[in-house]
Amino acid sequence: MKNKLIMVLSMLLIVLLSSISFAAAKTTTKKTAPRPAATTAKKTPAPAPKPIEWAARVNSDTISMDLYNKRLEAAIKDITKEISIEAAEEKGILKAARKAILEQMIEAVILMQWGEREGIEIKEASIKARIQELKKSFPTPSEFHRSLAEQGMTVKDLEWDIKKQLVTDKLISMREKVLAVTDEEMKIFYDKNIDLYVQREKLHLKQMYAQDKKDIDAARSKLDKGEPFSGEDIGLVEKGQAPVYDDSSLFPLKTGNTSEILSGEAGYYIFKVEGRTPARETKFKDVKDNIRKFLLKEKARTQFLKDIQEEKANAKITLNEKLEKLF
Repeated sequence: MKNKLIMVLSMLLIVLLSSISFAAAKTTTKKTAPRPAATTAKKTPAPAPKPIEWAARVNSDTISMDLYNKRLEAAIKDITKEISIEAAEEKGILKAARKAILEQMIEAVILMQWGEREGIEIKEASIKARIQELKKSFPTPSEFHRSLAEQGMTVKDLEWDIKKQLVTDKLISMREKVLAVTDEEMKIFYDKNIDLYVQREKLHLKQMYAQDKKDIDAARSKLDKGEPFSGEDIGLVEKGQAPVYDDSSLFPLKTGNTSEILSGEAGYYIFKVEGRTPARETKFKDVKDNIRKFLLKEKARTQFLKDIQEEKANAKITLNEKLEKLF
């Protein structure tokens, strides 16, 4: 059996070698047409990419002229809704707009560079969530995109602006953690803004009005005879807010009572008291924590504005010569 297997393999090998030799011989005897000499085609060199024109260079980053022009065009569109472009140029409004927009864009780049050095990272999901919230305020997606286009912005521009705001919030938050507000500062704020914490007495009033004294006398006579009061509801009114020369006589009235005839600049009035909101004062101790949070946020924001101006002063900023001439 073994010898037979060897014999079969030997025969297969002979057949295989024969076929290879035949193929080789066939190849060497076959005449082929001479091939033309290879020629090297001259390729037209691709045009060098056009360099992107820049409006300003801020440290290692640049602001493109294209983006600057888009923002400027959107601003000019808003300005010329109220005034002609010639008048805006003559009054220096366009010059101020050109400079202000570039300054804002430069500060935005500085802000992002600053945030990066501070190790602030903004997740893409946070940006997308903000955009979704913005979209909800528009009736349709097309309205959202139209609004962006009117401002010379794309969705990518919006994402960048949102990222900038989130970086700003984090930088302010970092300052909140190292600043403090004293009890004295809180009390001074409370005393200066006492109107925020004291609710004065208010009357819910209805009024009957007439320009002629005879007409208002006739109305008063009907009320005295028991006819219902049919006047205009003017809502809640504090002392001194009723449209008469002196409304002090209204506040002692009970709910449901009507006033005597009172005169004002526009004519004569009769009032009915529909309801009353009593005066109320919110004590300092009850709002102290809210005042502390508010003042801390304001301190942090003030410090942030000082810090970014310092960052700007230390930045290497180069303006395009074309724009420098316009300023």
